[in-house]
Formats: sequence, C-alpha cells, structure tokens
Amino acid sequence: MQQQKAFERIQQSWLAEQERKVLIAMAGQMPAWVMPDHLTMVGLAGSLMCGAGFALSGVSEAWLWLTVIGLALNWFGDSLDGNLARLRHTERPQYGFFVDHTSDIVSQTLIFMGIALSPNVRFETGTLLLLSYWLAAMLTFIRTISTRVFRISYFGIGPTEIRIGLLIYSLSLMTVGPLPIGRGLGTLTVMDVLAIIIFGVVLTSFVAMSILEARRLAASEGRPGQIPQHGDGMMLASPVLAVPKTRLS
Repeated sequence: MQQQKAFERIQQSWLAEQERKVLIAMAGQMPAWVMPDHLTMVGLAGSLMCGAGFALSGVSEAWLWLTVIGLALNWFGDSLDGNLARLRHTERPQYGFFVDHTSDIVSQTLIFMGIALSPNVRFETGTLLLLSYWLAAMLTFIRTISTRVFRISYFGIGPTEIRIGLLIYSLSLMTVGPLPIGRGLGTLTVMDVLAIIIFGVVLTSFVAMSILEARRLAASEGRPGQIPQHGDGMMLASPVLAVPKTRLS
C-alpha cells in the first residue's frame, strides 16, 4: 500500500531550482546498491570532517582543506539521499523525516562546534552560529507539526546557501586570514561580528514569525471554546478545550 505524504515540502532558496536539476541527474546515475541511508552516512561523515578541519586549523591552515572536502561530502550525501528515495519511489515519510533531520542536527552541531573550537573566532560567538541554526530548525519543526508544511528555506537561504557561506569563509581563512578588527572586549574578528549580527537577525525573525504564525493559527481556528463549523474536531466536556480527530502519524 502506498504511503500518503505526511506534509507539504517547500524549498524556495536562491539555488533550489538549479540544484534540484543537478541532484535528480545525479540520483539517476547512482548504482542500484547505493541506498539513501548510505548517502545520509556520507553526509554525516562530511560534517565530521568539516568540523575537524575548522578545529584543527590552529595547528595548520592546511587542515582547512579537510573542511572544504567535508562540506562537499556533506552536500552530496545530505542533499541526495531524499532525492534518491523520491526518484526510486521508496519514500518512508516518517522514518525518512526522522533520520534526515536528526542527522542534520548532528551535522550542524559538528560543523559549528568545530568553528567555535577553532582559533579564528571566539568560542562564545562561534556557539551563537549554532544557536542561530537551532532557532531556525526549531521554528521549522514546530510549524511542520502545527501546519503540516515543512519549509526548508527562509528569505532565500537554505542548507546549500549556508554551505556556500561556510566554503567562502574557509577559503577566506586560507587566503586573507581571520581579519581581527577590534580589541575593546578582547580580539574580535570579522566572523565574530558576523556571528553576532546573524544571531540577532535570526532571533528577531524567530520572535516575529512566531507571533505572526500564532495569530494566523488563532484566526483560522476561532476563539477557545468555539464549536468547529465543519466537523474538524469534537468537543470535550470542558468548554475551552477541543481535541482534533486527526492524528499526527
């Protein structure tokens, strides 16, 4: 029996359309023995290499080439696993969602903690990048549960654009260095300042989008205690609590 798609998937990043064509072509060339789970593991291995390259860059800038290779592997595995499953019509929506996005959380933790542990940024500001990712991820997952819509990108920026930004950062470290710019609170680099700005923008966006989404959902569901007009739910004994019939799984 064919499984029903669990949610609507929206990807509207700047490079989404061009990337989709490349990934479909690559998926069509994959040997039959390559499974989506294999590609997920490749993506995880790439993130480990990327984080290790950043953390070891204090020993030698040559380690940053490990970061570049790791980013390429992470893109290859993480972007191709779902496309391969869809091309072969072997999707498992619940399992795929769980494995794909838990591996994403681990991958981004490895990458951004590698940046935080590198000598090129302060640990505090490096972890702000990880917190920025987690805020965006949490908003995405909460909205997926409440609206059944999974939005991958915000303001044209998705996982691939983030990887490109990290690639540019890696190459800039190898060519011009970390670029220290101030000593008021200790040495800060350009990346430190960017991390603070990124966190501020993401936090502000998180709050604003959460408020807007809450208002939209409140308007669509009516006031507490209001009887659903289209048979979407059933009322319990309490006049202020409605439990929908639809299950999440």
